[in-house]
Amino acid sequence: MSQSGLKQTADIEGLLLTRMELVGLTLAANGYCAQDIATRIGVNEREIETLLFCAERKLRARNRLHAVAIAVSQGLIGIGV
Repeated sequence: MSQSGLKQTADIEGLLLTRMELVGLTLAANGYCAQDIATRIGVNEREIETLLFCAERKLRARNRLHAVAIAVSQGLIGIGV
């Protein structure tokens, strides 16, 4: 893991989640919408929507909430409280 506590990549059944996908899922898990995530990491909202969609597909999730739940249950991301 990196110093920030995030893995650089995560291998789920042979499909690698990138560090940016993990960051996006982590921020989504902590209540940020795509626009907020984009502003926070300095990219446009469409890039975040695509990034999260790719993460959803890799995790075989039905939607973003399901992707977050899978990532948390697999220990890929954490939720800050």
